[in-house]
Amino acid sequence: MSRQAQAERERLARVLLGQAEQEVASKFVEAAEIYAKSPAALQLRAMNIIYETTKERGATILIPSAMVDAMNPGGMLGLLARPRSAPEPA
Repeated sequence: MSRQAQAERERLARVLLGQAEQEVASKFVEAAEIYAKSPAALQLRAMNIIYETTKERGATILIPSAMVDAMNPGGMLGLLARPRSAPEPA
């Protein structure tokens, strides 16, 4: 009897874990869709993750210079602010 109860508890735990995994995956898909529509939001989130990591753990993070250039908020916002009808530079 106790083995049957233990097996049932394990089954329920697995079902709950599976449901939680589905919810997490769904939230990740929603976030990806939001970030796809707003590259600036994705850049800000990336910078926030780096800030939070170094603030909480006091860690040193080495970031490749290309990544730093990509996270240049001034350049990124400048690109987003450029009028869509403006001719491309020659």
